[in-house]
Amino acid sequence: MGKVIFWLVIVFAVLFVLRLVNVAKTRRPDNAPRSPRDETRAVMVRCVECGVFLPQADAKPSPAGPCCGDAECRQRAQRPH
Repeated sequence: MGKVIFWLVIVFAVLFVLRLVNVAKTRRPDNAPRSPRDETRAVMVRCVECGVFLPQADAKPSPAGPCCGDAECRQRAQRPH
């Protein structure tokens, strides 16, 4: 019975060390270059006219809020509500 407990302790110790190494690898310093995946994430906003979601950088400002600038969207905006 003592041998079984000994080997269980060894297995758990090895798994614990591997987990610590894995966590240390995933952490990166603040001055590390950003990955392309981080740069592709953008804040999404919803067009106030048609309801489509688009990146905030592509949204056109309007008095009511962000707008997609699509031709149909502009036509709807010009029509009286």
